[in-house]
Amino acid sequence: MNKSGIFIIGLLLLFCKNTIAQVPSSNHPRIAFFVPLYLDSAFDASGKYKWGKTMPRYINAGLEFYNGANIALDSLNNEGVQLNVQVYDAKNAKQSIYHIADSGALDSTDAIIGAVSGKEYLDLATIAKEKKIPFISATYPNDGGISENPYVIIVNSKLNTHLQVLYNYMLRNFGTHKLVMFRRQNGADDRVTEVFKSLNTSAAGEVLNIKTVVLNNVFSAEDIASSLDGDRENIIICGSLDDNFARNIISNAASLITKYKITLVGMPTWEDYTDLTRPELRELSIIYSSSFFNPGQENNWVKDFTQQYGRNAYVTPTETAFRGFEITYLFAHLLQDGKSNLTSHLNDTTHTILTNFDFKPVYKSKSSKIPDYYENKRVFIVKQWNDELTRLN
Repeated sequence: MNKSGIFIIGLLLLFCKNTIAQVPSSNHPRIAFFVPLYLDSAFDASGKYKWGKTMPRYINAGLEFYNGANIALDSLNNEGVQLNVQVYDAKNAKQSIYHIADSGALDSTDAIIGAVSGKEYLDLATIAKEKKIPFISATYPNDGGISENPYVIIVNSKLNTHLQVLYNYMLRNFGTHKLVMFRRQNGADDRVTEVFKSLNTSAAGEVLNIKTVVLNNVFSAEDIASSLDGDRENIIICGSLDDNFARNIISNAASLITKYKITLVGMPTWEDYTDLTRPELRELSIIYSSSFFNPGQENNWVKDFTQQYGRNAYVTPTETAFRGFEITYLFAHLLQDGKSNLTSHLNDTTHTILTNFDFKPVYKSKSSKIPDYYENKRVFIVKQWNDELTRLN
């Protein structure tokens, strides 16, 4: 087993105790972390690790987030910021989130930080509202249909927010270009199309002339080329969140750049596509949105964090690890600084690391007096081209 595997198993063993207190004092801010660690599936009844010299990939994201958060806790401790920290396995089959809440373990908690989704997100949102505890949803780009819950703070911007920022960028920069949106014929892609259609509608008609083309699940470069113009720049919009469809769009668009001038506009899910740096894509201009931007090793903090993470985990940190650090560091400082009313100080930049978050209250109804939740509206437009990733806004 390599060093990273040994480290990860060691970290899992540490979590078998289920909670970790950084400083056992009631006078310091209390933060409860909920992270999907899947300890039940990793260890048998005797505490023996089940997977030998391997590790299931589904465990990675939770561990990456916590390892980033743990480095932040070390940094905070070095700065003299003292906290009470409890860490819970959000996927613990023997101890549900409601069981933890009903036990009173969260009653004195000042903030909940959750790298959770789906049911766990909804459970924490409900508990946060009942107990009036700020719940920082760190990774889930969805509101889950909640309403009148000003205790929920969504860090990872929702799809509609990303699409609006992408649309605004195209409106400013591609107003006279040929725009073609390729999509599949299904409900999931209907959602993307409807958002763009709504944004593109004005009293005078459509603002941007976006042609929509429906492709089969299996398609060729010729199917794309038939909708392109050889005499002007073509803006290809991938109107689908499906990974296979998106990757086919990318590969086929790349094969056409010797004949057509193409800029490819992708979805926010593309921030996870590590293969956009493949040699054959070097000359294809790819634009997409992201709620996180890593300025690279030229940034001193990024360089230091990458080195520290490597020393701890023997791997390069992912976006999730960076997010774990940023969120933990920011909200711990806000609590330490006496910002008990977090929602009034969410955009305090005193302790910003990389991301200047732009949290805004969201009201689903114009008649609502209570925010349904708070959402980070800071979305980056990034461009991958010629072996470089640059920020465009």
